[in-house]
Amino acid sequence: MENNSYITVLNTPNYLEGVLTLVESLKRTKSKYPFSIVITENISLEIEKLLRNCDINVIRKNRIDIPQSIKNKNEKGMFPHWINTFDKFLVFELTNFNKLVYLDSDMLIRKSIDELFEKGDMSAVIDRKNGPIISSDWIKLTSGLMVIKPKKGLISEFTKIMYKIDQMRECIGDQDILQEYDCEWEKKAELHLDVKYNMFFPHIDYYINYCNYKFDDISVVHFIYSKKPFFYNKSEISKYIDFIESRKKFTYESNKIKEIEKFVLCGNDNEKKILREYFDILQYIREMNKERKERKRICI
Repeated sequence: MENNSYITVLNTPNYLEGVLTLVESLKRTKSKYPFSIVITENISLEIEKLLRNCDINVIRKNRIDIPQSIKNKNEKGMFPHWINTFDKFLVFELTNFNKLVYLDSDMLIRKSIDELFEKGDMSAVIDRKNGPIISSDWIKLTSGLMVIKPKKGLISEFTKIMYKIDQMRECIGDQDILQEYDCEWEKKAELHLDVKYNMFFPHIDYYINYCNYKFDDISVVHFIYSKKPFFYNKSEISKYIDFIESRKKFTYESNKIKEIEKFVLCGNDNEKKILREYFDILQYIREMNKERKERKRICI
C-alpha cells in the first residue's frame, strides 16, 4: 500500500468524540488502509494514549502560527472555529507517507472510499460557495477531504499566502489559502471529485430531491457550521436540526438566489436519517469510553 494512510488533525479536546466517531465509521467500511492523526501541543498525553489504544498512528506537531489580525477577523465574524483549521497544513509535509487522504474530523464515512488513493495530488470536491449551488465562475476546491502527496516546503508557501491575502478578506480559513496556492485547480478536471465524497450535511435533501442522488450514493457526510453533532446527545437531534435550518435560512437571506430557496424548502427527512446513523456510532464511542474510564477506576 506504499505507506498510504487516512489522516486527520486534532488540536482542540472538544473534537475528540468527532475524531473517534470518524475513525469508527471508517473502520466499519472495512478499509484496508490505516488511520493517522496529527495532534498539537494543547492535546493532553491522556488523550494521546487513548488514541494510540484505538490503533491510531499518532503524530505530535507544533501548531501553525496565524497572524493575530486573521484571528480577530474570524472571531468577529461567524467563523471563530476557522482559527483551528490552519493546522491541517501540517499534513502536507509528512513526507514519510507516500499519499494521504485527509479528512476533517467532523465527517461521517458511510461507504468505502479506498479508491481515493488512486486519485491525483490535490484531488477534492468543488467548493459550494452559495449553498449547494456551483457557480460557473467559482470552481475552487473545498478542503474538508483532500488527496495529498506530501512535500517539504509547503507550510512556508502557505504562510506567505496567509499574510498576502490577510487584507483582502473579511474572514480567512485554510481553504482560502489552498485555493490561492493552486489557482489553476479549476482547469484540472481530473482532480475534481464527485460531491458524494464530501457532501455537506445541510445539502443532503437538496441533492436527493433535485440532483438525482440517492441516499445510498452518499459516501462521506460533512457536518459543516460551528456546532457539531458530537456536541449534542441523541435526544437532542431536533435541536441540532433547528440550528441547521436557521443557518440555511441565513444563507438564503444573505444571497437571495432562487436555487438556494429550494435548498431551504426541500425538507430534512434524509438529514434526520444521517443523524441517526451518526448518533448510533457516537453512542457506541461514548459507551466504550465509559467502559475504559470504569476499568481505569477499578484498577486504581
